[in-house]
Amino acid sequence: MRECGWLCGFDRNLLCVPLALPLLLALAASAQSGEADGVVLEPAPPDLDAREVALRAENSMRGDRTFMRAAMTVRSPRLSKPRVVEFESWDDRPGKRSFIRIHAPAKDAGAAFLKLHPNLWSYVPRVERTLRIPPSMMMQSWMGSDFTNDDLVRESSTIDDYDHEVLGIDPSPVDGDAMRAYVVEFTPHEEAPVVWGKILAWIEIEHGTQLRQDFYDEDGELMRTMRFRDIRELQGRWVPHVWDVVPLDKEGHSTRIEIFEFRFDKDFDESIFTTGNLKKRK
Repeated sequence: MRECGWLCGFDRNLLCVPLALPLLLALAASAQSGEADGVVLEPAPPDLDAREVALRAENSMRGDRTFMRAAMTVRSPRLSKPRVVEFESWDDRPGKRSFIRIHAPAKDAGAAFLKLHPNLWSYVPRVERTLRIPPSMMMQSWMGSDFTNDDLVRESSTIDDYDHEVLGIDPSPVDGDAMRAYVVEFTPHEEAPVVWGKILAWIEIEHGTQLRQDFYDEDGELMRTMRFRDIRELQGRWVPHVWDVVPLDKEGHSTRIEIFEFRFDKDFDESIFTTGNLKKRK
């Protein structure tokens, strides 16, 4: 963590000397900028639309239709070794539909999740049952990981359920990298179906790529961090292929998703988004 601070006291007689001008300019810049994670931020352009910055970040990782093949590695003190879950997902953003199929480990192979807004179903092959997941369980752990059901099927919207404010620019959000990022604060609407008190997001300026998200509870305590790494250019987007989540209230827990394949804006077979598809193995 980087920390910065200002030496605030000075004699007003110093204003008569030439060195006072740089000091005044520095103080003025500080007054226009914000602070995040103990870092004094540079001021953002005054006409910047915070919602557009947030929307650009979402578009960098989601097309209207997005296919993803990935592996999720879960680590926790209660596991003798990391648990690896391989899966594929289909996301239809305009239709608010998504489908996820689990391929490994063997004991979970064939499990599936289907969202047809506002409903979410899961299929458990061991008992051959299809279950409806109620809204009250959207923030429950997904497949024993530090991701939630909501993270994977995106029932809540960081665009529609939150107000957005650009706090400033972090000149060095990633250690050893020259990337610069807008720091955007997401504050939920009063009636929004979310549990976070706020989210801070670091969004790379040039390409709109997500670099980091910090999740706070309603009391302002940092509860979870998400970091995005291994950024690659793909179909005109700069997409992170590694996502790391660490819950700060669970010592020794972490989850990593590694993306093997991304496809954007391809046509999907309509039969994917049906309850009948839940029980199919392919």
